[in-house]
Amino acid sequence: MTATTKNTAPLVQERTFELVNGIVLAAKHWKTGEPSAQPRDTRRFLAFHGFLDNACTFDLLILQQLGPEPVEIVALDFAGHGKSSHRQTEDYSIWRYAEDAVHVADRLGWNKHAVIGHSMGGAVASMYSGLFNSRVTLCILLDNFGPFTRSIEDQPDHLLEHIEQKKNLPNKQLPFHPTIESAVLARNKNGTYGLDLPSSWILVPRGLRPLERTEGDGNTAQGWTWSTDQLLTIRSAQSLSEEYVQSFMTRIRCPFLAVLASQGIQTMRYMVDDRLPWLHQTNVTIRDVDGGHHVHMEDAPMVAGHVCGWILALDDTPVARL
Repeated sequence: MTATTKNTAPLVQERTFELVNGIVLAAKHWKTGEPSAQPRDTRRFLAFHGFLDNACTFDLLILQQLGPEPVEIVALDFAGHGKSSHRQTEDYSIWRYAEDAVHVADRLGWNKHAVIGHSMGGAVASMYSGLFNSRVTLCILLDNFGPFTRSIEDQPDHLLEHIEQKKNLPNKQLPFHPTIESAVLARNKNGTYGLDLPSSWILVPRGLRPLERTEGDGNTAQGWTWSTDQLLTIRSAQSLSEEYVQSFMTRIRCPFLAVLASQGIQTMRYMVDDRLPWLHQTNVTIRDVDGGHHVHMEDAPMVAGHVCGWILALDDTPVARL
């Protein structure tokens, strides 16, 4: 987050959390201030990344600080992403990520805390904030305004697409990159919604695993492929309806900030208009910023300024005493 006064540099730690469902989640854990200092409940965050991304999406945003107080942020690799394990149940329903996250909060001993999420991670954050509304002190969404949905009538077609794509998945060849650089360049050029080259270098290495490939001459080539569970590259089995999402978002009670990118997900504007009435139990702030879908990486100081300015303004309200 952005600094208003000088503070010690954040300490960064790699963490793993073994959950009761057998999933092992990897995470990056940042903390500022003295090691023994305990941040208040609006200064500690669970951070949720976007679809096919990983915890490194927050590297630039959270290496800045929020005033002189200690700040603590645990950025997860969701199941099937980054360094986390894959689900054995093949169930990547979005609510499963919220279920995993609350187990992490329990392991951390965080009865109350804030959430921040980018893209799909923002969708998870909104559902999480509705589910556990007595625990969440702040909800911050980056180029997101809740989960995407399909009409009830479209859901059989959605499931049919999943079944057909899953049937063909065993024949799908894994991408092969001879070097990490070639994977970075591929993500920079071909990734969903675009991502500039410096940000690709930050994000991509955590999402790779080694791969051997037999060449035409019989020799073995060493390279890299994505660590992402292949099931995530096909249509999901379940789609959500607007009514389903509404039932979660109407339960949100904490202060709510959405930072929306001008060249981000354009359908988000229609979602905001439709969904604002759902957030009747809280105060909503929407900040429009110039940039693409990953603007929180590509212009981290600007986005951090909006986020931190909003949080600092809340210090004069009752939320600061939560």
